[in-house]
Amino acid sequence: MRVYAIRGLICSLVLWALGCGEAEIAQKGGASAGPTVFPPQLHQWKDFEGRSVDLNDYRGKVVILNFWATWCGPCRYEIPALVQIREDYGPDEVAIIGVSLDQVPADKAQPLLGKFVERFEINYPILHDSRAELIKTYYKQNLNTVAVPMTYVFDQQGRLFRTHRGVPSINGKPDPRGVISAEIDALLKRS
Repeated sequence: MRVYAIRGLICSLVLWALGCGEAEIAQKGGASAGPTVFPPQLHQWKDFEGRSVDLNDYRGKVVILNFWATWCGPCRYEIPALVQIREDYGPDEVAIIGVSLDQVPADKAQPLLGKFVERFEINYPILHDSRAELIKTYYKQNLNTVAVPMTYVFDQQGRLFRTHRGVPSINGKPDPRGVISAEIDALLKRS
């Protein structure tokens, strides 16, 4: 029994480490993890409660697209920062969209995600991407290598500005609010 506990701990630490931050800067010419256009062609979605969400409604705003899962420790660390960022910026300037990658059927997603949203007081739309359709749009590598959280920052023209694999950090210290807020400020100054 002790061996299983040790193996479980090791697996948990490896998964946590995979979620620790790394950022990619989108270069002119599109050197990034995926396409440089937001919203994607597949822009009609439902939130976890079944309400329609049209990603076209976010045109003209800085968009933070955050992929996460309820079981992900680093995601649980990052989400309160996104909640605070949502409060820091006006809804006409910045949009945050959370995308749950939890692999649960639609009928089980609502209670699972509803409890999570309530617990973390999430104040932005949450989509459920159990078939990984939206993540495939942006992450062109083998989906078995996806680290969550995975965050994409798009400018007001829908171009990819930054990609974060794991929790955004400064000098190795996790600081999602500081990093993403600085990126938003830079994009808002450009417009």
